[in-house]
Order: sequence, then structure tokens, then C-alpha cells
Amino acid sequence: MSASDEILDLTVRRYKNSFERHLGVVFTEYKDGYCEIVLSIKPEHVNIAGCVHGGIISALCDIALSGAVTCNFAEGADKVVTMQMNVNYLRPGMGDDVLTAFGQVIKRGRTIYFVEGGVQNKQGELIAKASGDWFVKS
Repeated sequence: MSASDEILDLTVRRYKNSFERHLGVVFTEYKDGYCEIVLSIKPEHVNIAGCVHGGIISALCDIALSGAVTCNFAEGADKVVTMQMNVNYLRPGMGDDVLTAFGQVIKRGRTIYFVEGGVQNKQGELIAKASGDWFVKS
């Protein structure tokens, strides 16, 4: 099984009935304390100004950063919860965009992980930066 097949298999099993799948997120990298996801923006993802809703961008950050924590867990990924997350919005996402969100574990403690990441548009420009703490239940 190729690495991309393993990623697909794990994420399909782990996220089969999840908000991530409902939103339309596709996992493109999911290993070694790093997670990357992609979302093709649809009309229901934009606000009245035609820009990607801030809640969508925040959700992408939460998914990618928590994915960076859960990707190395063979079992028990459902025992990870976001303690706090900060999102800085740098520029708007546009309604016809494809957004890539990423998260990287920076520091791993016994029960708390510190993670950083962000969201880029299809031109590779950073539109949001995020960091936060995730609690891992033993």
C-alpha cells in the first residue's frame, strides 16, 4: 500500500462521519506530526461580501492543527480535544479559491501538545496563521 493510500485509508476510517467530511475537506498529508488538508471553496463557504467566512478559515485551522496531533495515533484519536486556538487573519480568502491548511506539532508534552499552522490560498499566500494547545486524554 502506498503512503497516499495509507493516508486515505486512515482518514476515511477516522473521519467517516465527521464535520471534516461534511465540510468537504480532503486530507493530503497526515503523518509524522504534520497534517495538510485542502478545501475547494463552494458558495456555502462564503460570507455576504463574497469572501470565505472566517468560521470556515478557523475550522480549517482547527482540523489541520488537531490532525497534526492525531496523525501518529494508531488508536484513540477521538481522545484529543482543542484546549485553545488563536487565529490571525492576514488577508481574505476568495469565493472561487482552493485553500490549503496545515498544522505542525511544535512541542509534545505528556498530555498537552503545542501546534502551529495556517491556511494558504491557491497562490500560496498565507491568509491565516494559527497556534494552539491540544489535550490528549490518556
